[in-house]
Amino acid sequence: MKKLRKIILWTLLIGIPAFILASVFLLADLRTAEIKKGTQSEENIQLAHKLLSDAIVKQGLDKMSQFSTYEVTATDEWQGFLGKVGNPWGFNKDAIAMRFTVGDFDSQSEVLEGEQKGAIKGIQSWDYYEKVGDTYETEVADDKGMVFVLAAFHYLFELGNRLAKAPFIRYAGQGQLKGKAMDKVFVSWSSECTYKYDHYIVWIGQESGLIEAATFTTRDNPAPAPVFLYGSLRLDDFREVNGVLIPFKQTAHMGEPKETTTEFIHQLVIQKFEWDSFDASDIRPFADLTPIGDDKLSN
Repeated sequence: MKKLRKIILWTLLIGIPAFILASVFLLADLRTAEIKKGTQSEENIQLAHKLLSDAIVKQGLDKMSQFSTYEVTATDEWQGFLGKVGNPWGFNKDAIAMRFTVGDFDSQSEVLEGEQKGAIKGIQSWDYYEKVGDTYETEVADDKGMVFVLAAFHYLFELGNRLAKAPFIRYAGQGQLKGKAMDKVFVSWSSECTYKYDHYIVWIGQESGLIEAATFTTRDNPAPAPVFLYGSLRLDDFREVNGVLIPFKQTAHMGEPKETTTEFIHQLVIQKFEWDSFDASDIRPFADLTPIGDDKLSN
């Protein structure tokens, strides 16, 4: 028993500091060796740009600019330890509505059922607010990291359009997912692996031509997720809504996207997706706030 206690003690003494050091100094790096060395051919660079731009058109994401807002009614299920610590809602699988304005980060969530039914939280020009009674309050703490969560959902719904603006796009080879061949495109805002810029790998189906998954780092995640870890989002059940293909099932995994959609960190299942079902002013309750557009929050 003494020997076991000693082993446990030494494991804690060595393991916890090692984990902390890894969390601080080791960054998830999604670049291939060729991308790191800067040796990719111009032909493959152009291939990466074409794959991404073609996927945007095939999915209809280039049509998003004709709309002003969109509303997503869905359930968000969280599993396991990572799901438990990462769940920002304070409940599991209760129906929610998320409302977004196209092309920026203004957004809002409303709980539609359960104990928190009627709770409204949102972001306007990166100012976090909650509805308290009949008024909107900004002097409230974002204890659950809802600013990050809503902005992340917003970003991922518009992923192709967002990433197409990045200055660094490279071909990252081929892969297999869902039993199908995929082309992979690396996207970032710098060729270097830094704290400042996230890395993305976009998985584009060779047969479908759609963005069927994305792997990404989470440099700015406020949840307890060390920066040496990375996640992925598998996109399924595409349905056309006014000319735009929307993935009605979105399954998040740790690391690479998985073949399974029954085991996950969390899974968003959409019941309804509507364009322009509300006015942008409905989620911008503060008329005196200067619009920021799609500029990211400055740290």
